[in-house]
Amino acid sequence: MICPHCQASLLLKERAGQVCATCERPFALDPKVHGRGMHDTRVRRIAEKLTDGGRRKVTVTQFGYLARTAHHTWPQTPQSGRRPWVGRVVGAVLAAGLVALAFLVADMPSAGLVWWGSAGAAVLLYVVARGRPYRPARRAGAHLSPSPGEFRTMICGRWVQVYGSLPPGIVDDLTYRAPREDGRGTDRRTGGEPRSETVVLLCPDPAVRVFLAANGFPRRLNLTFAAELQELSGTGPVVVLHDASASGLQLVADARASRPGQVVVDAGLPVRAVAGDRRVVTLHEEPPAHLRTEPPAWLRRMRERAPQDAAWLVEGWYSPVAAAPPALVESAVERAVDKARSASADEKDKAAAVGFMTWPRPSEPPAKDGN
Repeated sequence: MICPHCQASLLLKERAGQVCATCERPFALDPKVHGRGMHDTRVRRIAEKLTDGGRRKVTVTQFGYLARTAHHTWPQTPQSGRRPWVGRVVGAVLAAGLVALAFLVADMPSAGLVWWGSAGAAVLLYVVARGRPYRPARRAGAHLSPSPGEFRTMICGRWVQVYGSLPPGIVDDLTYRAPREDGRGTDRRTGGEPRSETVVLLCPDPAVRVFLAANGFPRRLNLTFAAELQELSGTGPVVVLHDASASGLQLVADARASRPGQVVVDAGLPVRAVAGDRRVVTLHEEPPAHLRTEPPAWLRRMRERAPQDAAWLVEGWYSPVAAAPPALVESAVERAVDKARSASADEKDKAAAVGFMTWPRPSEPPAKDGN
């Protein structure tokens, strides 16, 4: 690997203990220790791109998703082949039969020919009876490398130990505390006049809430945050920011059902933008049984207009909004808040029906560099 300090090309023996043998300075990450692609130069380059040179705050969780070096998914597969005990039983029976046959034909003139012919037939019967090798059923799943936990350990542990702090613009979403802000948010388009209406942003993902808080969204857009449906209060507009998942879409449906006549804008990560796209982070969880047995109304509608997306959700796939590029999340929230705030009383039904229209199209795939 290349030393991030002196740019010397280091063999494994020349970087023992994660210290450069040339400049004798420590570095944080070594691909041989922390996995392919995990080295200081690459991590620092991705951090600089995501944070726009430190001007944007990005959480460790978001950083980990977008600094991934490998992402694999696999579908559910049923069991196949015959179980091992079938071959063992058939083989034992055939072997015993061959031994018995050897005694029965021992005095016959053509005993050897009969026995060898029987042995060949027994082998053929054994191969047919054993069948294909047994493969147990496998659940669908996904794997990220490094995993979110592993990446957090690298960045919040080893990186901070070597450099004294996280990369510029990166904040730890587990320890971040937003500064107290006085005064109401102002609207840049109205000459700094206070916004007339507070918008509640309902977002179950704590990393995304910290990301928005660290970048001043509560003050700039006059937002308040809610992590659960029970935290919603008042009669002002609501924006729901959620994963591309069945639980996220159900949250939107529940919010609208619990607040009839109130503006509820769906700003969630659109399923159509992530389903089947190998460039985005796709994870898996066991889906609720009722999605198959008693599908909700939103799923029935989706099956009519986008059956493949509906099947993707029913199979348990989802994509976290924290894995979306931060710039896209910012833009989606700004658009959704503007749409929610500008909805008039006679346009509430129209605003409530808006779903996924607030997300801009990405101009490039998420940061991913395996070098």
